[in-house]
Amino acid sequence: MCGEKMKTVAVIGAGPAGMSAAIAAARNGAKVVVFERNDIAGKKLLLTGNGRCNFTNVDIHADYYSFEEGSVADEVLNSLSSRDICEYFSDLGVLSMERKSGMYPVTGQAGTIQTAFLQAMEQLGIEVIYNACIGEIVCDKEQFEVHMDNKFIYFDAVILACGGKAAPKTGSDGFGYRLARGFGHTVTRTYPVLVQMQSDASGLKQIAGVRCYANVTALVNDSKVATDYGELQLTDYGLSGIPVFHLSRFLSKEAEEGMKCVVSVDFIPQISKDAMDAFIMKRLNDLKGYSLKDFITGLVHNKLADYFLKIRNLDAGYTVVPEDKKMVLELLNAMKDWRFNITGHKGFENAQVTKGGVVLEEIDGNMESKLVKGLFFAGEMVDVDADCGGYNLHWAFASGIKAGETAAK
Repeated sequence: MCGEKMKTVAVIGAGPAGMSAAIAAARNGAKVVVFERNDIAGKKLLLTGNGRCNFTNVDIHADYYSFEEGSVADEVLNSLSSRDICEYFSDLGVLSMERKSGMYPVTGQAGTIQTAFLQAMEQLGIEVIYNACIGEIVCDKEQFEVHMDNKFIYFDAVILACGGKAAPKTGSDGFGYRLARGFGHTVTRTYPVLVQMQSDASGLKQIAGVRCYANVTALVNDSKVATDYGELQLTDYGLSGIPVFHLSRFLSKEAEEGMKCVVSVDFIPQISKDAMDAFIMKRLNDLKGYSLKDFITGLVHNKLADYFLKIRNLDAGYTVVPEDKKMVLELLNAMKDWRFNITGHKGFENAQVTKGGVVLEEIDGNMESKLVKGLFFAGEMVDVDADCGGYNLHWAFASGIKAGETAAK
C-alpha cells in the first residue's frame, strides 16, 4: 500500500532456520538484518549429513519428532512438504537427489546449500552482521531494541534462531535461551541427542573399532522404548552409529536422571529365533569336529566372536558335537540379545541436536510468541527434536519460513 512503512525484522542467528527466516521475511517486503556471532553463516549447516547435507526426507511425519501429531509444531511441519522444500532449493539453484529416502543436494556438498542461501540473501538486500555480540534485546513501545556494542538498533519484529547447545564450537551454546527467558519464556532443561552413548560394559577395548549391522533396542527401567536397525559402531567408551544416535533421543535425558538404561543388540538379525533350532542343528552336523570358534565364524566379526566367548567363559578351541545344541543355542540367543548398560552420553560437544528448549505451549502456529507480540522463534531453539535423516533440518526450514513470512506481515 502507498505510504505504508516497510517493516523491519531482526533475525538472531544465521543458521539454516535463521537464513530461511530472513529470506522469507525479505520476500514478503520486510527490511531484514541478520546478526551472526560467527564470522561465517551456516557454520553448523556445513557439518550436517557428514558434510553432504541431508536437508529433508521423503517421509515427513510427526512420528519422527518429539511432538504429537496435531500439535502446533505438527501444523508448522506440515506447512511445507519434502517436495516443497526440494522445490524451494531448486528455486535457489540447488538440484536434489534421493538416497535411502533422504534428500541431498546433487553436489553432495553442504556448502552448496550455504552458498545458495548467501546468494539469495545478497539478492534480497539482506544485511548480515558477522561477529555480532548482542548484549540483550528488549521490547519498548511495540518496538524491539537490539543492544549490540553499546548501540541500540530498533526493529518491528525479532526472530530468535540462535540454535540450541549441540556442537558449541559452531556457536550454539544456549545463548538464545537467555534471550528467550528475558522475554518471560519458559525453557526446559536441555540434553544432547543424536549422540554417542557411554557404557561400563567390560571388554569394550577388545571390540573397539568394530562396525556391524544390527538391530538395537533401547530399554529404560526394563521397558522397551525404541528400536532401530543399521550400522552399529563399537568403541572403547560404548556405542556409536546412526541407530545409536536414534536411540539417544530416548536415553540421554533418562541416563542423566539416573534411570536404568540398557541397549540390547541383536548381532545376528539375519536369523530369527524361530529359525534358530534348525540353523544350529544343520551347522552342528556340517561342522563335525570343528571348534566352537569355527562354529560362530561367519556369523559375526572375528573380534566379536572372541569377545562373546571370553565374556561367557567358553573355550574357543572346544570341539562341538550335536549334543552341544543347548550350549550353542544359549550362546547364539545371547548374541541376539547382548546387553550394554548405558551410563551416559558424549555430551553437547559431540551431539548433533538439542533436546529441550522454549516450550511449544508458549508459541502459536505462526512461530510467534504468545507472550510478546512480534517475537518469533525458529529451529532448534524450540523444544523440538527428531531422528537423523533430514528431519531436524526440515523443521529448521519449515519453522524459519513460517516465522519469516509472519514477521514481515
